[in-house]
Amino acid sequence: MSEELTEQKGAGKSRALWLEYGAEILTIFLALAILTGRVYAQSYWNVFGLSAEYIDTAFINYAIMSPNTAVASMLIAIGTVVVIIALFRRQPTDFVGSNNPRVVYIIGWLAFWVGLFAIGIIPKVNLSTWTSGTAGLAFGLGFLSFIGGNLIWIQASLKLEKNKQPKWEVAIFKWLRNIPFVLFQIFIVVGFVAGSLWAITDTAQKFGANEAKMMFDSKPKVILQLDSPKGFEDLAMVPNPSGAASFEVKIITEAGGFLYISPRVTKTPHQLYVRAVPILRVQAIQYVVDVTPLGE
Repeated sequence: MSEELTEQKGAGKSRALWLEYGAEILTIFLALAILTGRVYAQSYWNVFGLSAEYIDTAFINYAIMSPNTAVASMLIAIGTVVVIIALFRRQPTDFVGSNNPRVVYIIGWLAFWVGLFAIGIIPKVNLSTWTSGTAGLAFGLGFLSFIGGNLIWIQASLKLEKNKQPKWEVAIFKWLRNIPFVLFQIFIVVGFVAGSLWAITDTAQKFGANEAKMMFDSKPKVILQLDSPKGFEDLAMVPNPSGAASFEVKIITEAGGFLYISPRVTKTPHQLYVRAVPILRVQAIQYVVDVTPLGE
């Protein structure tokens, strides 16, 4: 009977522990997702010279503003909790175990560099052909590979005999052993958090800018007819049989009684030239499309 009670208590503690880890992951995820969603929105609308306030979005909705940043935030939250568990448990997790430390060292080293390469290259890749959320998934998996490889590499390095380690590693770990373990833990966690925040916010900014440009490229051209060319004399007019003021543009968005358009003129390498047209001045909008007869 006492053994059953002991097993039940152990199972109860295990469930409570996993619930605690789940709560930590959810809390970190929401904080990161809201932060990165906001950065994404600002970067997205900055491409058009517009403020993110043009989107009437509740604060919590930033968490789902971008599937890519949301997925990446979830995986980074998982990685953060894994680091906390690995460093602050009374008996730190042994990733090496009875395996050959040299083999584990090589695996950890490769995972570290593969992850570092992934999180560095993915924000710069053309994502136009990627399914929504897959870029964030790839970035998050790269981040987990980077963190996991680092932890495994450090543990394997500590288990290797000194004469089998490179001299620079021997010197580094000899110096680290002179630092109190608590200070070492704090240093690692602070560095991890700072690096993670920088990486995810920088990536969210690049995702926003890249997706805004892809959105603009996918927009159809329109012939915008205004009541007069007044105020838009600097834009090139297109011929119109009625003699009306017509311009070939792309419509970005509509907000506050204005139609935001771009005549496809680059203002800077990272920002488009956008004009605000009062909707009351718009006489007609004609889409410029290529028409193919049915059956051909």
